[in-house]
Amino acid sequence: MPRSPAELIAKYSKYILVLPPLIFFILFLLMPTIIMLLLSFNTGEATVFNPSQVTIKNFIDVLGRPMVYKIMRDTFGMSLLSALVALGIAYPIAYLLAFKVENPTVQSMVLFGLLVPYWVDWSIRSISWLSILGEEGLVNYILMGLGIIKAPLKELLFTRLTLVIIWVQTNLLFMIFPIYLSMMKIDPDLLNVAKTLGASPRKAFYNVTFKLSLPGVIIGVIFVFVSTLGDYVTPALWAGGLQMLGLTIQNYAWAFRWPLAATYSVIMLAITVVLLYILLKIANIKQVFYE
Repeated sequence: MPRSPAELIAKYSKYILVLPPLIFFILFLLMPTIIMLLLSFNTGEATVFNPSQVTIKNFIDVLGRPMVYKIMRDTFGMSLLSALVALGIAYPIAYLLAFKVENPTVQSMVLFGLLVPYWVDWSIRSISWLSILGEEGLVNYILMGLGIIKAPLKELLFTRLTLVIIWVQTNLLFMIFPIYLSMMKIDPDLLNVAKTLGASPRKAFYNVTFKLSLPGVIIGVIFVFVSTLGDYVTPALWAGGLQMLGLTIQNYAWAFRWPLAATYSVIMLAITVVLLYILLKIANIKQVFYE
């Protein structure tokens, strides 16, 4: 006997709910990735994959250039450094919010205060560093006022340090929130039990707080690492000529050399997937989202 539409909807409701994100995933992530992968096996200025011109020449040429390995080292090194600096700043903030600030209203106000700067456009937040690190900026003004320097420092802007500062400032919130959420799931009585059993405060912190908050740390590191890895605008503006993989891909794309741009993208994606796989093996990030 044929079922009514209501019965069919009730039976397949869970699949219907999954359908919109599945379509979005296929159209805007899976298909572009496949197109990029296929295009990397063509040469010249092809914009559409041609099966008759399949070759691995692009990968041989790219991986045979010594400069490529320097670019990779700088790219992955700067992204990892930014993630670690952000972690060093975010972890104490998340710890204080989770364990030292007991009033939920105060917690909400602090979190809201951390969120407000992200309502300002990225370009405005980035350009504002001119007034801080510029020759006539706040840092030089303070140093000269204290008599530490006699002339403004010109090396504060357009350096690797500037790039790290702006990347950390841009992505800090994405490091704080996962760590904070993972810490909020930690039962404070576990710390008391550890101390009762003779663990020192340092051992209790490491074996209880840090290890249980590790999933949030991994999520935060992944967020910052991936966000900075493909960024080409910030390095182009502030890194003082430092060549990154994102800039290299952009340059080839603007020169309409799509296969080479796709080749660099595939290489960066492959290395990133391997690194993320290693990070995800360190801790179970599902603990942050489920009880």
